[in-house]
Amino acid sequence: MGSVESARAEARGSCVNLRAGFRPRRGYHVGMQARVSGAIARVERFMATVDDAMAVPREAGAFMHALILATGAKNAVEIGTSYGYSGLWIASALAENGGRLVTIDHTERKAVAARGAFESAGLADIIETRVGEALDVLPTLEAGIDFVLNDADKPNCRRYVELLAGRMNRRGVILTDNTITHAEQLAGFVEWVRRLEGFFSTRVPVGNGMEMTVKV
Repeated sequence: MGSVESARAEARGSCVNLRAGFRPRRGYHVGMQARVSGAIARVERFMATVDDAMAVPREAGAFMHALILATGAKNAVEIGTSYGYSGLWIASALAENGGRLVTIDHTERKAVAARGAFESAGLADIIETRVGEALDVLPTLEAGIDFVLNDADKPNCRRYVELLAGRMNRRGVILTDNTITHAEQLAGFVEWVRRLEGFFSTRVPVGNGMEMTVKV
C-alpha cells in the first residue's frame, strides 16, 4: 500500500503543467544521440515558459523510450502531440527499431512547434504530424500498430481504444496516461479496459500513472 501512495504523491508533484516547479533531471540521455537529447532539453525549457504545455513527466518519457526499444515496436501512434515532448521520446526509440510515428493534435500552432522540435532532433523523416480530431484521424490509419500513447482528452479515451483495438498487432501496447492524477475521471475507462476481450491491462505507477493495455 505504501508504494502505491508514494506513487500517487509523486504523480501529484509531477509537473503536468510544466510552468510550475519544473526541474530537469539527469540520467536518462545515456545512449541517446546528442541531437535528440538536445532537442528534448530545449522543449523542456520551452514548456517551462508557457501555460498550455500538458506533457508526460520525464520519467514517463524515459519509460516509453525503454519499452519501445525492448519490444522492438516499429509502428506507433500518439494521440496528443502538444509541443512534441513525448513524441521525441517515442520517435527516438522507433528510429532505433526502423519504425515510424503518426502523431495527432487538433491545434495547428502546437503541431508547427512540434514539427520544429522533430526537425531539430533529426527525426522529422520518421514522424507524420496530423492536425485534426483524433476521432476523425484514427479510422484512417492502417492496421499493424505496435505502440500507442493515448494522452489527449480524457472523455474520449475509451473511444480511442475502441477505434485502435482492431488495428493493433499481437503484443501491441496502448499506454493511457494520467490514471493516477485523473483517477476519478478515468475510473470508468480503467474498469472497462481491464475487461476488454483480447487484451490484458494493468496500471504502471510511473509519471502521472499509465494504464498499460497489451493485445494478447
